[in-house]
Amino acid sequence: MYWPVSTPRVFSLPSIPVSSFHAFDDSGLKGERYIVDATDPIVTVKFARSGSIVGVLTRTVLYVYQSKPFVPIAAVVRTETSLQNYGENINLLIRPDSQLFIVQTAASYFMTYAIIANSSERVDRFVFDNGSSITYVLPGPGEENGVFALGVKFRMVIKVDAGIECALALEDELLVMTTTPPATQLIRWVPDSKGGPQTRTQLFTHMDWYDCNERVVSVVYERAMGLYGWISQDGRGWAVVMNNPSNNTEKIEKPEKSEKSARLQIFNGFCLSEETDNTSTQAAVTADKKTSCSFLHKIAINSRFSLIGVALKGGLIQIYNVKDYSGHIPLLKKIPAPFTSFGDITVISWSPDGYALFVGYESGWALYSVYGTLQAHSSISEDFKGIREAWLDGIRDVAWSPNGDEILMIPNGSSEVCVMEFSRWSLSNTYNYDNLQRALLHTNEKLLLYRGHEQSDLTTISHEAILWQEIAIPYSYLTQNWPIQHTCISGDGRYLALSGKHGLAHYSVYSGRWKFFADERMESEFSMHGGMLWYDKVLIAAVTTDRNIHEIRAYSRDNELDDSLVLCSQAMPTSIILMSLVGDSLLVYGYNNTLYQFVIDQSAFQFSLELVGQVSFAGIVHAPARVRAINWILPEEQMKTGDPYNDVSLATVLFLIDGKLVMLYPIIQDELRYDMKVLRQNVEYYTIVSKGLLKNSIWAFDGTDVIVWLDVMLNLSKDDTVPEPIRIEVDFYPLSFLFEKGIIIGLESNVVRRRNVQFSYSTNTTRTHLFIHQLLRYYLSTGREADALKTAKSFQHLEYFGHALEMMLHNVLDEEADSPPPLEKALLPKVITFLRNFPEMLDVLVGCTRKTEVASWHVLFDIVGSPKDLFERCMSEGRLKTAGAYLLILHTMEQLKDSSSDMIRLFSAAVETGDWDLCKELARFLAALDDSGNTLRRALQSLNLMNSIDPVSSAKDDDLALTIKMADERAKSLHLPED
Repeated sequence: MYWPVSTPRVFSLPSIPVSSFHAFDDSGLKGERYIVDATDPIVTVKFARSGSIVGVLTRTVLYVYQSKPFVPIAAVVRTETSLQNYGENINLLIRPDSQLFIVQTAASYFMTYAIIANSSERVDRFVFDNGSSITYVLPGPGEENGVFALGVKFRMVIKVDAGIECALALEDELLVMTTTPPATQLIRWVPDSKGGPQTRTQLFTHMDWYDCNERVVSVVYERAMGLYGWISQDGRGWAVVMNNPSNNTEKIEKPEKSEKSARLQIFNGFCLSEETDNTSTQAAVTADKKTSCSFLHKIAINSRFSLIGVALKGGLIQIYNVKDYSGHIPLLKKIPAPFTSFGDITVISWSPDGYALFVGYESGWALYSVYGTLQAHSSISEDFKGIREAWLDGIRDVAWSPNGDEILMIPNGSSEVCVMEFSRWSLSNTYNYDNLQRALLHTNEKLLLYRGHEQSDLTTISHEAILWQEIAIPYSYLTQNWPIQHTCISGDGRYLALSGKHGLAHYSVYSGRWKFFADERMESEFSMHGGMLWYDKVLIAAVTTDRNIHEIRAYSRDNELDDSLVLCSQAMPTSIILMSLVGDSLLVYGYNNTLYQFVIDQSAFQFSLELVGQVSFAGIVHAPARVRAINWILPEEQMKTGDPYNDVSLATVLFLIDGKLVMLYPIIQDELRYDMKVLRQNVEYYTIVSKGLLKNSIWAFDGTDVIVWLDVMLNLSKDDTVPEPIRIEVDFYPLSFLFEKGIIIGLESNVVRRRNVQFSYSTNTTRTHLFIHQLLRYYLSTGREADALKTAKSFQHLEYFGHALEMMLHNVLDEEADSPPPLEKALLPKVITFLRNFPEMLDVLVGCTRKTEVASWHVLFDIVGSPKDLFERCMSEGRLKTAGAYLLILHTMEQLKDSSSDMIRLFSAAVETGDWDLCKELARFLAALDDSGNTLRRALQSLNLMNSIDPVSSAKDDDLALTIKMADERAKSLHLPED
């Protein structure tokens, strides 16, 4: 759901004159020789959790940057004495409150620095002279307030005698993995108010679950899950939790052990193996140590989807699903490197929202969707022989911005920071089904709207057409409300809406007019929590006010944005997670694990929301925040004539929890209960078709294929199994389903380098995939010929309908010609029978033979009939070009017994109808068919064209005249006898 924009911005490290130093480093001595080299390679880069500052570390200098604008505002330079005493910088840690930077050195020291920021004081500010005639450039998003003041103050040096293998800065403690002995050590930032110890240490040999004496060489932590990821020296990965109630691990099921042993355990964890279930016996885990779960060397945790990504030697990535904290962590997927030339993985990092995985390699990088679709990579698409830029040739370290709009990349051996901007799909921040129906992307400064729905059929599927409309976000809104956090589009594509840090704004696609809050106080009074959606001309938004009040508000597109003009304001007892529309019902899901149903009552004079039902999912959904989408399907009778108060008890509810698509089928006994069925794992998104021929079908994407269930949801009962879906393979990331056109659209990103520019850049290409033939094949293979015919009739008006039929025939013929099935299971006869219902059949058969090996033709025509009969049918219907194609088939199959008469008949008909292009093709074919030239000469003479070039020229087709003249000359050169 992320695509690179253009080319990265590149920032070089500043040179620092010694005369500009305002503070001493840790040595505290004047006259020391400082080591400053702006060409030193960058070791690592880190964003503070607040997102406002960035730490950039070289072996001798710690730079502190402001993130917006990206400028250096402070630096700590190491002296030569300091480097000799404590070692060079090798890693940077930032305490979560952003007030302490910790530099790890090669000699096992921690050097701590306090960050003293003053957000009210500015050291630099953008100033513009509005009266000047010189054109100026406005500051970018988030840069309006200029550069704030910040200072860095040395605090202390911490010596770790046992050696530092790796470390983490936690909320209250510094976590250190020591070298000798291998152990874990927790050092408190401030003394415990209850008089507890300043440090806690435990040897790995004393951990019952850690079955080896190896050191831990890498550690990561995901605060939202309270989960750690360890990599031990032998190349195994571990999912680990801290035995501390404050870290939300009270639900962890610990292995049975003595009370004394349990009290001493600081951590509890499980090994990540390639077994499908890590709850296997300890013996199996021990055995896995020798076969290894391959050699791991990088690990990253995705809290949004409960995933762990690990990098193996050789460029392979394994994705694990954390189902619970008791060791049930199955392996979901293996993602190979996109190109073997990329080498080993150097860094992996999930985007803040969990929808993307960035992977840096020794010689490139790649960007994947959450379940493994390749979305972008650094391999140049053209045969470029010049010098590759550093950002394409291997990545040492990366850091995502907290908003996910940018990523900082450190190329291998580089002293530059490359900042890559991304365009993001609206569905990743506002999950509603209009955003799936019409693709909408946004960057820091603009919206990108897909307009293929309004174009002709052939234009929509063209790769050359410009189908995206760029809409600039006004600077007046970005000034105070960057970053953009929510975007949505109306179902008819007429209106857009967005919201940033505060407030909201909306836009009319046809008038090109934005509407904002005129009163900034009203705008800053609330922020979006729970998304927004359009109902006709009304924008419905889930907001939280600055007084922590949760509301659903409705704004009319026709009115100005003002608190006094709000159409409706519905108070909610809890913060809202998401909303969705089903007909005239608004479904609202909150953090109290309750789904509310409001009926929308709209007239010319009022708009209101009436609460008609609610249902709690306590005991079904254990973590409401993990629900990413919710919708329901009602029985047809209930939709038409039923009482809305009964919807809750009759609706089949669909949840998307992490990556699990779950259906809750209602069972009404003494009280409402649900039978739960898991339709699919690893689902990135899904949608329910609410109208049209495919109504009540479910379409989902699992990171590899589009999965479709047709007309099954309302027929499921308690004893039914999950039906087998249709799988539609796509080689790009699908963004939207154009059901009325029968296509799936998506994006493909490539890096290109033109000869007329001196840099490479990313370009995003619109891709399409036709799915009509796969629906028809599914119906025919399941014996539902009537449904297949009904579906085909609904798409028959499309200009590429014949091509869809041809694709279906081609795929079935290829499969059954190579591996003939039993006669009773053969699909090809059903397909041929089905094609007889359409006038396109004759062209479909010809097109299919051109794409199929000649050896398979007999399989097709044994069922269809003789190509000679099809030729005669084409002649009788006046389909001359198709008839010519059947003559080629007959000639190839050596069934053209009387070639001259059939060819002359066709030639004559082409001349009579004025189809000169066909005449040229027939003349060339006759010349190639008979090397003696008799057939060509006889045909030309019978049509009075042999010596009559002028009449032909009078038809204003000089090309045809030239062709016939050349054919005449060739016939003479062959010394043909006179008739």
